[in-house]
Amino acid sequence: MKAFRLVITGNPGAGKHTSARLIADRLGAEIIDINEVALENDAVLSKTSHGADVDVKKLGKLLATALKKKDSFVIVGHLAPYVLKSAGIDMAAVLRRSPNKLESTLAERKYTREKINENVSAEILGVLLYDAIKAFGKRKVGEFDTTNRTPEETAGQIIAALQKKSAKRVGVVDWLAILSEEEVQKFFAY
Repeated sequence: MKAFRLVITGNPGAGKHTSARLIADRLGAEIIDINEVALENDAVLSKTSHGADVDVKKLGKLLATALKKKDSFVIVGHLAPYVLKSAGIDMAAVLRRSPNKLESTLAERKYTREKINENVSAEILGVLLYDAIKAFGKRKVGEFDTTNRTPEETAGQIIAALQKKSAKRVGVVDWLAILSEEEVQKFFAY
């Protein structure tokens, strides 16, 4: 495959890093982890019980400089829509996962109830999908539901869309249509 620049974003627990590793291995590309770039280059302003506060301007500049030196890459992180520009990006894959499965994954990772609810409510509302479309443009964004797919299947779908063997689609995931009112209320209770 010719040179490509792929962004993988989504909420914690959606399968971003696993998919990125599989894609990078299959296509012989380098992975750039946005969180690692922030940590290694003092772009983290502070760490709190709710996560890390990142200097998005500094991180954006660091990534822009690093990406100028790369032909093909898979860049991964939930901060992608806030620190990357559309120019030079071929595709942004937004990984989605059902709220209940996402809740289980985050609980296994020992997230606090508040952090679980924050991430799951963002997933329900499609915050990262919206922000990715705003940052990269609808033509460059593809939405991928990882709920009942293996990481290999998800990686294959992303590669097919990147190689234009299948269409990128957005607006295909609607968690509100399948959740009960009680489930929705549970995730939005802080």
